[in-house]
Amino acid sequence: MKNIFRYLFLLFLLLSTDQFLKYTFLKNSVCNKNIAWSIPIAPGVFYFISTLIIFFLIYYFLKSERNSEKIALIFVFSGAISNLTDRVARGCVVDFIDLKFWPVFNLADVYITMGVVLLIATGIKKYQIPDTKY
Repeated sequence: MKNIFRYLFLLFLLLSTDQFLKYTFLKNSVCNKNIAWSIPIAPGVFYFISTLIIFFLIYYFLKSERNSEKIALIFVFSGAISNLTDRVARGCVVDFIDLKFWPVFNLADVYITMGVVLLIATGIKKYQIPDTKY
């Protein structure tokens, strides 16, 4: 039970940091009504797929026994919830990080990317083929 509070604290910390920065940089932001890399999608389809993904993340989190997977899932979940919060509250995702050579993005996008990379890394480590000598 002690760990669940740590995970919830991390979730809250990540969400609040992203939302604070989006609010802080709201004047210099882009309102993105599309999904990743500005790919258009119908709102109904988006909300349906988002709901399925969030339920899958919760299920995977509850079934996972590895701390590294749970932390990775918290990152993905935090980014997804923060961007979904934007869509519900503002009708679009607030993007404010502009590197000039990449589409504009936000901290929630970074969370999702980091979480996915961590999940891949833990998955590779989990299923490594042991060395065998012939």
